[in-house]
Amino acid sequence: MNREKFISKIQSHKSCYYIYNENEQNENTGLIKVWLYNDQIILTWEECPTGFVDDESTYTKDELHNFNSFEELEVFFNDNNLFYSNFKS
Repeated sequence: MNREKFISKIQSHKSCYYIYNENEQNENTGLIKVWLYNDQIILTWEECPTGFVDDESTYTKDELHNFNSFEELEVFFNDNNLFYSNFKS
């Protein structure tokens, strides 16, 4: 998905998500989800060791972020090496 499609989905009150699996750079699996709520862009990021998704005590990330604009979200994406093309809806 490109940036325009991502923004269109969020503005249509759909969520976009990125699920990543263990790889050479990362020993964990994770879920990043983005949606619109009360005119705020909400992003949650949960990450845990493979196989422990049901045990929140093992989470290495359990973050909630609020953004006022897609520009703010894009800065967050850039700072965290996240790409629109990784997201699905």
